[in-house]
Amino acid sequence: MIHLALKNKYFYSLFLGLAIIGCKEKDVAEPSQSYPTPYTLAVPNGFPKPSYSTDNPLTAEGIQLGKMLYSDPILSTNGKTCITCHVPSKSYSSPIFVSGAGATISVPPHINLAFKKSYNWAGSQESLDTLAMGDFEPEIFNTNADLLFKNLSEHSLYPKLFKQAFGIESVYNLSYHELKKTIAKSIAQYLRTRISSNSKFDKYRRKEILLDQNEYEGYVIFFSEKGDCFHCHSEPLFSDQEFHNNGLTTSYVGFDQGRFAITNKLEDMGKFVSPTLRNIEITAPYMHDGRLKTLEEVVDHYNEGVVNDVHVDPLLTKRDGTKKLHLTPLEKIQLVAFLKTLTDRAFFQ
Repeated sequence: MIHLALKNKYFYSLFLGLAIIGCKEKDVAEPSQSYPTPYTLAVPNGFPKPSYSTDNPLTAEGIQLGKMLYSDPILSTNGKTCITCHVPSKSYSSPIFVSGAGATISVPPHINLAFKKSYNWAGSQESLDTLAMGDFEPEIFNTNADLLFKNLSEHSLYPKLFKQAFGIESVYNLSYHELKKTIAKSIAQYLRTRISSNSKFDKYRRKEILLDQNEYEGYVIFFSEKGDCFHCHSEPLFSDQEFHNNGLTTSYVGFDQGRFAITNKLEDMGKFVSPTLRNIEITAPYMHDGRLKTLEEVVDHYNEGVVNDVHVDPLLTKRDGTKKLHLTPLEKIQLVAFLKTLTDRAFFQ
């Protein structure tokens, strides 16, 4: 009887100990996920340092939110989205947008924006974080504020993402301006991740492949005084990010005033930023107003079509005093062949 009592006491103590341990394990809360999650941008070798803002660091949740909003008509009352004008198959550009003022605009591609100094053709925006702010206006999204608040708050995913990305418990805690600013910041985070660096020419630079004969000859023309393209379209972005008057016109009215409309400086008359030539093959038409329809027309312009005007960039005046390249028909073909090696199909497929 004594042995049985001791044995029962032993099992009771063991059971009680296990129960206590089990309760302690259950009482210990599992570590909660901390948001937002920092995100490190993978910058290709040779690319410049990306531009960040201290109040909008890259996070996994912010990028995800921006990616969703970029293609969601929830932001508009007319069914438009960011990809209405920045079409993926066109390297996130589109042929023509007609502004409310009647200006014909060739929509710049959303490519490698993390490395740009300013945005839009005349540099009207200096921060990627505010680039999307104007899209809510009647000219583009025609956003209804009340409807935007309602649709975002009732969405199955957005309330959680706004909280995880920016600590916002409810979008109703924001003013309309604050909401638009937050949306623009999330879209900016997403756009900073849209990097193109895997064109045929990039692979050639990495010694993975060879260019064919015409492509190589075009490469030589591009990076020599023969074609004189590299001054304004330097590697790796194929843009010097500066503003130039490239001799399209002698009449500067409306949108054709370019940078002058921003700075009111006469020396900026007719100047526009050098666009990236990455994916240039698929972003027709060309120039700020889309007046040139093909790459062949672009080459013809620089070869023999630059106007003689006091505002034209001195870089376009050649050693012989003319504004002509004197390329032969074959050399023009070769230059176009090289330009097509800058296409990175993985970027927009």
